[in-house]
Amino acid sequence: MSNKKILNIILLGPQGSGKGTQAKLLANKFKLEHIEIGNALREIKKDDTILGREVAQIIDKGKMVPFQLVVKIVDKEVAIISANKGIVFDGTPRRLVEIKPLEKILKKNGRHITHVFFVQISERETINRLSKRYICSQCNKIFILEKDVANKSRKCPKCGGNIIRRKDDTPEGIKKRLALYQERTFPVVEYYRQQQKLIKINGEQSIENVFKDIKLYL
Repeated sequence: MSNKKILNIILLGPQGSGKGTQAKLLANKFKLEHIEIGNALREIKKDDTILGREVAQIIDKGKMVPFQLVVKIVDKEVAIISANKGIVFDGTPRRLVEIKPLEKILKKNGRHITHVFFVQISERETINRLSKRYICSQCNKIFILEKDVANKSRKCPKCGGNIIRRKDDTPEGIKKRLALYQERTFPVVEYYRQQQKLIKINGEQSIENVFKDIKLYL
């Protein structure tokens, strides 16, 4: 199969935009490998090691982990993926300093970015969505209060883990993360816009309609 036909997609968007959900839909629809940095870091966070405790402290404070660690994770993940299988990147690049290392990793593996989607939602919508979000402490499955979880003390139906609220999913924590997003991640969006690679998607639609809009470009 020609590399030109292999999808290598970047999904960008603020917290709560649903890019993680769209990444999973893309992975299933187009048989792509889903590289999700957040989940990889949360797995590291569980380890009772110096690195695990360091990552836990950074995540719980709503801060970004050192980009060198993100690059290391991406390099390792991409290297083990079949050359005939596409990739959807969810959670990287989040900073300008991650872009060139990502391009270098892709080039080393005979790949290039084919699409960059920016799923847009307002700050108000971000706060509204994340204020209702809960997560399984074991498998990281996300649940929405009132929709998926009536009682916050319920167990995860997938693995039996406790359903909890992330420490940074409070209104104060969300605003702090949005400020960090504007400072560090939005320049990535602007970079790809200037490169004429950015495809804007209205994220304040239903999941199905967002996915439908994305598919128009694939």
